Amino acid sequence: MNNEKTGNLISQIRKEKGLTQMQLAQKLGVSNATISKWETAKGFPDISLIEPLAETLDISVSEILTGERFEKNDEIEELLNDLVDISINEQKRKEKIHNWIIAITVAILYLIVSLITKRWEVTWIIWFVYCFYRVATEYILKKH
Repeated sequence: MNNEKTGNLISQIRKEKGLTQMQLAQKLGVSNATISKWETAKGFPDISLIEPLAETLDISVSEILTGERFEKNDEIEELLNDLVDISINEQKRKEKIHNWIIAITVAILYLIVSLITKRWEVTWIIWFVYCFYRVATEYILKKH
């Protein structure tokens, strides 16, 4: 992947479509500064934005990744789309694990504070029950 080639391609196609950086940014849910960074090779689109960007610009994911326009090859495009989907799913999985670590850590801290102070506040009990509820529902949902 070449940031400069990809940035030039994004800029070229955006202009061909008559879109401003702001309009493209709004369609993708990012700032116009983000679009500017891509186009000036100071950044590269996040993996979660590659498919929406390709759809918005009416080009393929492979064209964005290579920074070049070429004839569409369905097999390569499908392979790259699968790769992007796998990367997005892995990113979501890591985010989910991170959120669970935070939730469980807070619950344990609430429990420790309750034991030390010998005061069981209703909010602490609710939080503790909520964490067990999340674990149970996640487990049940994964089974189906």
